[in-house]
Amino acid sequence: MPSMSGIEMHAHIVSQGYAPPTIFITGYPNPQDEAIVRANGAIAYLEKPVESAVILERVRQIMGEP
Repeated sequence: MPSMSGIEMHAHIVSQGYAPPTIFITGYPNPQDEAIVRANGAIAYLEKPVESAVILERVRQIMGEP
């Protein structure tokens, strides 16, 4: 994104009073970023490459499905 990172965008959305279920998928993982997004309510922080089954599992968790 040209004007802000995904982490910054998520923090901005949360600061506006919204709390969308969010899954971060990154090719450049680091503990600091994970701590930030989790503190802002992210459901998952996944590292690429990630199996589609893992993404589906997280989505099902968000949706409250077994």
